Amino acid sequence: MWTAACADQGRPTPFLAVDHTRIERNIRDMADRVAGYGGRSTPHLKTHKCLEIARMQAAAGARTATVATVTEAHLAFDAGFESVLVAYPPVPDWRARALRELTERGSVGVVCCRAEHVRSLERTGASFDVYWEVDSGAARLGTPPGEATAAAIASAPFGDRLPLRGLMTFAGHAYGAHDAASLAAVLDEQDRALRESAAALAAHGVGAPVRSVGVTPLARLESGEADEYRYGNYVFYDATQVALGGPGVDECALVVVTTVVDVPAPDRFVVDAGSKSLPAERMTSLTEGFGSVAGRPGLVLAKLYEEHGLGTASAPHGLRPGERIAVIPNHACTAVNLYHQYAVYDDSSFVETWPVHARRQ
Repeated sequence: MWTAACADQGRPTPFLAVDHTRIERNIRDMADRVAGYGGRSTPHLKTHKCLEIARMQAAAGARTATVATVTEAHLAFDAGFESVLVAYPPVPDWRARALRELTERGSVGVVCCRAEHVRSLERTGASFDVYWEVDSGAARLGTPPGEATAAAIASAPFGDRLPLRGLMTFAGHAYGAHDAASLAAVLDEQDRALRESAAALAAHGVGAPVRSVGVTPLARLESGEADEYRYGNYVFYDATQVALGGPGVDECALVVVTTVVDVPAPDRFVVDAGSKSLPAERMTSLTEGFGSVAGRPGLVLAKLYEEHGLGTASAPHGLRPGERIAVIPNHACTAVNLYHQYAVYDDSSFVETWPVHARRQ
């Protein structure tokens, strides 16, 4: 499919392209998957930051959107979501004040992991549902599972305006997995953290009705504890998700289209997409370089300068200067934030553009 898209010479490279049909299919498939788990989908909009895609997720049955920023939260309400879960601490004060203003548009949940976070919400005078974050191994945010979480929650000023809605966790260390067994081990850590924390709270007579998870490498493994799933990357997928054994390459719905500008050797090539057009990150050691070339197995972007991408091939590649290729980035979410718009491909041609509405400046 991307071979045909690359034949379209109608716009300068590099540019961000998405496959409309694949996005719709990915959204539908994940909605069905979560429903099959008996759970509720609260998709994370940080991946795409796009009104048109958010509307597709709402149309697929999601009622609450997960967001990282207030701008993304406004986009969610614009797209028709009834409520948002802001998965980011409500500090400093300007952030808490912005969340208070957000409550005028709908129900707002906020993730906290220390008493100071809850107090910052209390000072606004507004009502919020509070989720408490438990660290299940990512070592980013959250309290240790079990009694430590129960003690931290007991010290926070919950009340009628600030009820404890549930427990959440982010098992981001799934990106360090190297096979199916290690992914399953991360899933077990995630579920154990929620189970032990809920049990510790119950022993103190405290309820936390919702148990929320959300990291895309675990999306194909059913949690035994969760009833809410905050997956985000699945709308596009990327080279990292493929390397971790999740989707196939044919499920990847986002690429950076770039032009070959030089061919210094049969196994090397240079394109006009560097670190200002592709994320310069490797989230797992299972990926080679900084992106794979769609439809061309063995071709990878091995090194990025600002405006140059240096590619390598496992065999003579046959590329020529002026030829366009489609690069599947390692990380779709950060690729999106490098661009202002998507070129939307629909079966046979580019049909429109969609703005990246909530791009972080």
